[in-house]
Amino acid sequence: MGRAMKFTHLDTKDVETAESYFFDRFLGARIDSGNESNEGYDLILELGRDDDWHDQNWSAVKENDLKYDEDVNQYITLTLADLANPRTLPLINKYLVSLESDIGQEAVSFDDRAKKYLAYKINADFLLLNLGLLNSDTNLLGNAYFDKGETYYYSAAASLKAIKGGRSGLSDVMEKLSGRFGKYVEILRAMKNRDENYFSFHVRIPDAELKRFEHELAVEASKRQNPPSP
Repeated sequence: MGRAMKFTHLDTKDVETAESYFFDRFLGARIDSGNESNEGYDLILELGRDDDWHDQNWSAVKENDLKYDEDVNQYITLTLADLANPRTLPLINKYLVSLESDIGQEAVSFDDRAKKYLAYKINADFLLLNLGLLNSDTNLLGNAYFDKGETYYYSAAASLKAIKGGRSGLSDVMEKLSGRFGKYVEILRAMKNRDENYFSFHVRIPDAELKRFEHELAVEASKRQNPPSP
């Protein structure tokens, strides 16, 4: 992720980053919906254990690790902040498919593991945020598309582990989102019910970037008005 995007509250004139804004509201929604962080996580299981014990009880250790979700809080917060940043949209649009489509049908043909990972991750993130926060009918959708979201995050985790040669902190986050997809959709729905219009940011575009955009727009308009002869 690039430099943090800052904005000014119109009422208080306070300056805040998008990350801190979404983090506070996501945690507030967790508490309101009765989904506090790290539910069921046993810190004692991690203390005073030698390597042999961990090797013999790796399954219980991993199951316990997956109940720790402070990292998921951070991931969702950064994903929301990225969505508010127009610089991230070209990459999202490159891989995003509609709700009714299946990115797996396209990803299976990708030879590049990194592209496969990005395709699954971007569409999993889209489903999570769309079903929880962005869709105008979020509270009427129920658990529709939950299985697709779970599958996408699981496939993203598997693709990332293939790239890294094993587990990583990020692949664990993907597994947690896959295993409790519905829970995080519920938290985002609670977040939506607390406030509205999360993405009404008025962004000041730098002059150089605005001129470049205007030039590209003029070129594209010229092409459409004067299409090449067949």
